Amino acid sequence: MPSTASQLERSLRRLQISESDSQETSTAVQWVPSKYSSDVSQYVLVKPSRAPCGNRWLFGFPIVKKELWDMGTIAFKQIWPDKTLPDNNAYIAMNSLTFLEVYLELDVCTMAYGKVVGDSKNIPSECVISGDVLLLVLWRNTESQAACPTQSQVHSLEMKLKRSPGWWVEVPVRIRVHFESHSLTSLHFSNFDEK
Repeated sequence: MPSTASQLERSLRRLQISESDSQETSTAVQWVPSKYSSDVSQYVLVKPSRAPCGNRWLFGFPIVKKELWDMGTIAFKQIWPDKTLPDNNAYIAMNSLTFLEVYLELDVCTMAYGKVVGDSKNIPSECVISGDVLLLVLWRNTESQAACPTQSQVHSLEMKLKRSPGWWVEVPVRIRVHFESHSLTSLHFSNFDEK
């Protein structure tokens, strides 16, 4: 018989997924003049109302890991043109987010999985794994206005990835506990390398 926890996770996942066109207007990307900056050219994103399932909204791009690594390599070469990038795939994979964050001067730059809200036909199939969308997250609805990416930062990535950003509902972190000889041996948090 399924546990209460697994039943709850399944019900949350059902709430998170919506293919309805009626949802699109509520999750459209909108920019408004900033209230925290004296610079009149500074705009910030409009945060959607709270997700029906209670999880955070994530703002960012559907992405493939290789795209991130490629952009991380380019960012490294722009930041340190006189240094040689180590010929090590693991190094690039582990540091691409940092290189991109530094190069674009982003306050938030991380990977996460989200659920599709609205129309999914423009999401590349390679960005979807087991029903979850792999995202390059630039902002969250829990972040302050000051951490919001600028329109030019978002546009830079839009031109590189050739796809538009959007709002996504965060997939809850799944915790896996491994037991050995009836004792707790490790606690493993799922991350984007695991899928």
